[in-house]
Amino acid sequence: MLSEAHTPPAADLTEAVYAYAVLLRNEAAERAARELRGVDGLPVRILCGADTAAVVSDVPADAFGEEAIAQRLDDITELERLARDHHLVIAALASQTAVLPLRLATVYLDDDSLLRRLHADDGHFRTTLNQLEGHDEWGVKIYAHPPTTTPPPGDRPRSGRDYLRARRTSRDGHDLAHQAAADLGARVDRTLAETNLAADVRHHRPQPAALSAKPGENVVNVAYLVPRKHTRNFQDHVEALGAGTVGVRLEITGPWAPYSFASPPPEQAERADPTIPRTTP
Repeated sequence: MLSEAHTPPAADLTEAVYAYAVLLRNEAAERAARELRGVDGLPVRILCGADTAAVVSDVPADAFGEEAIAQRLDDITELERLARDHHLVIAALASQTAVLPLRLATVYLDDDSLLRRLHADDGHFRTTLNQLEGHDEWGVKIYAHPPTTTPPPGDRPRSGRDYLRARRTSRDGHDLAHQAAADLGARVDRTLAETNLAADVRHHRPQPAALSAKPGENVVNVAYLVPRKHTRNFQDHVEALGAGTVGVRLEITGPWAPYSFASPPPEQAERADPTIPRTTP
């Protein structure tokens, strides 16, 4: 996914620039970047603009061109490796400064094309990074997990009516648990807003059951942008709200770099530009 509309032939282009994130210029982050390895074990460096900087690696153009990237993203093993390398760089730098993650496999032709993007969107990047400074992303997932009632061995329904009654009881229990999970999610949203423990929120689609090794159906999947000074209070409030709620399972994850809050510049959001920052899945 190279950023220029007219990509030179592969023979004329030996290197491209893989971009991980945008950050405000920061000496500590620049020092930390020099110790990192990114995608495919390649060195990481900081490309500085006027006020903002990009975290990048120089990559072989033939391995990161549009066709090659598409093949890697279609291979689950390659996708997991690429996503892990991408995330580890962002996570390491997020401990040093505010970081605006770029989407996976954001590749530019060269330093100049990336610097032009930094210059064009400098105002948006600086505003967003200032809002993210001192904050972490935390995830809250709520699952419908109704209590299971397993009949004793050999205790089979005596009639079709008994079987239908058991099915109806199971379905009603599932519906009640689903509603309890949704209600708990609404209470968490309302409480965090009232207490100012979250600066922003993003509601994501429920996670497919195949992605969770634990039981229950994911009903609520939310990301909160939490000031670091409120981390403990945030966790305490959410756990207290979930305590004693029958038929649900609550999961808090984090802290993460603010992937869910890395929105593209407004004028670019309508364009299918492969180099703009988007939320990482």
